[in-house]
Amino acid sequence: MRKICKVTVNDEPYLANCGELLLDWALMNGVDLPHDCRAGVCGSCRVRLVGGAVFGGHTPGDEMIHACQARIASDLAIATEATPDPVALAADVAGIVRLAPDVMGVDVELPKPLDYLPGQYCKLQFRGLPARSYSPTYPLEGRSDDRLLHFHVRVLSDGMVSPALGRTIRAGHRVKLTGPYGSAFFREGHPGRIVLVASGTGFAPMWSVAVAAIMERPQRELVFIVAARNIRSLYMHAALCRLALFPNVTIIPLVSEPQSVSHAVRSGRPTEHLPQLSPDDVVYTAGAPAMTDSVARIAQAARARCYTDPFVADASLSGQTSLMTRFAGWLNQPRAKPLTPITPQRQHGTAPGTRHASAVGAR
Repeated sequence: MRKICKVTVNDEPYLANCGELLLDWALMNGVDLPHDCRAGVCGSCRVRLVGGAVFGGHTPGDEMIHACQARIASDLAIATEATPDPVALAADVAGIVRLAPDVMGVDVELPKPLDYLPGQYCKLQFRGLPARSYSPTYPLEGRSDDRLLHFHVRVLSDGMVSPALGRTIRAGHRVKLTGPYGSAFFREGHPGRIVLVASGTGFAPMWSVAVAAIMERPQRELVFIVAARNIRSLYMHAALCRLALFPNVTIIPLVSEPQSVSHAVRSGRPTEHLPQLSPDDVVYTAGAPAMTDSVARIAQAARARCYTDPFVADASLSGQTSLMTRFAGWLNQPRAKPLTPITPQRQHGTAPGTRHASAVGAR
């Protein structure tokens, strides 16, 4: 006979069989847990472990667990955060612009505003093509429009979707949008420093978080590390210039390839330029999984809260990677005035929001 465990979700008790996958148990018992990739990558199903033990689904010492990967190992207490419910909308491509040699900006016009949190992502399915996940973000320049979502899409030469941008996908192209998803969204009310780390088009959700953080408290201390492959891929310079106008913001742009354009642009890895973290910091990071994992480990060692948005190129690969990761874990038990000010956004709607030009799960 299986052992019966008590699982408490947001102070409401339930019964479960020991060994059940937490997400499957929740869905079978009417407990609504957000989820998406089911591979432990996207973070949509992450919940906070308040008490008890699970097998898999998290890094030892991390209180956040992936419900799709965690098995119930004892009596449990978990807590979830309120997020907007995912919806499906028929929309149109409003415009496409090249932001960098390998990055396209895609604007999508909605029939009504989307309720989402800064840092979350949506799935876009351009008519005739498979769905991909991208993060809506705040405009690089100018003001926001609550019926216009901006996405940054990295163009992959062997991709099924991104090479079509500007070719078969043009203004007026129909697109189905579903979302929002993801748990690496901005949390209000943090009194301490916020550290943002982005690589490539991971800039999009981090730019959303940055805008929301500054609009909540313009005097807050914020460090923003932005990494790109080369100097031409630092397409976000206009946005960074706007952000640099705030008094307690530190911006660290860096590239991995040698450059001689500016001494202000550093070289190396993002983790080499992280400030000394403390438990009073909150860290948000988006981009390449190796980078987000490294940042998360450093944050965990410093006991700083960390929310990650790893961009994985292919859903099937992400599942394999997640499985191998779990297996390994088991075995190892002067400033100028801005031309256009940043304006506040609705925290539950027009606020900026994985993945725009990269992919989470299937981004």
